[in-house]
Amino acid sequence: MKNLLLSTAIALTPATAVLADGHGDMFRAEADPMAIHASEFIGMRVYRAENGQDATEYNGVQKEWDDIGEINDVVLNRDGTVDSVLVDIGGFLGMGENQVAVDMKSVKFVADSSTAEDLSDFFLVMEASADVLKEAPTYDWTRQADAATDEMKQDATAAAGEIKNDADAMAENTEETVKDVFERDGFANVVATDLTSEELTGAPLYDSNDEWIGEVSQINLTNDGKVKSIVADIGGFLGLGEKPVELELSKMDVLRADDGGDLRAYVSMSKEELEQLPDYEQ
Repeated sequence: MKNLLLSTAIALTPATAVLADGHGDMFRAEADPMAIHASEFIGMRVYRAENGQDATEYNGVQKEWDDIGEINDVVLNRDGTVDSVLVDIGGFLGMGENQVAVDMKSVKFVADSSTAEDLSDFFLVMEASADVLKEAPTYDWTRQADAATDEMKQDATAAAGEIKNDADAMAENTEETVKDVFERDGFANVVATDLTSEELTGAPLYDSNDEWIGEVSQINLTNDGKVKSIVADIGGFLGLGEKPVELELSKMDVLRADDGGDLRAYVSMSKEELEQLPDYEQ
């Protein structure tokens, strides 16, 4: 199965990352030859099949498959896995278009044996009945944000309860928090909210001194849905003179503005250090 290069940025790792010293495993000089760009993945058609599809390849689109819609976006978890893909379905059902979130594990990558020489030619197939698709709930972004807020409140309440019973533990944990949490006025660390490729595309990249150094242009995912690394475009003006470099996610933090708007990514390296890295080649 092929790796996916999703055109966006994301920091899905602990907040201490931005203070890390080592850069040995932080970069990649070239793309995996089996990589697929986000522009090729987002917008692909998704097919429905009711019977078991056990083969790893098929000769073209099968007559029993239904074209149910296309990939609209990808939802990522903070741990670097793909949570789901957003699919706009409805046409073949004789109903209005409905955006649903499909668990990535339910989508199978099937090679097209009619073009065996083209490694990038494949189908996306899921097993589901028409009735199941008709009853699929519309994806609710508001519920996602509310759930993340509730989780954060619950975690804060539990932590406060534990600290209240032990003054020494409170002091120790306070000191650790100061060391570990990367903070900026007007921004909060992204710790529980699922982030999509659409909202993160072009997120600005800063060093620890709040100097703008570029932007993140894409994410590299392994074939099992893990986020492998990101590609950042360093420097340049109006797209000219930019230097693409590959960075490990463990060296980054992402913060969101308190008003829920802008996202920004931070790395511990300076612009000059990043410019000394090898160019990322696709």
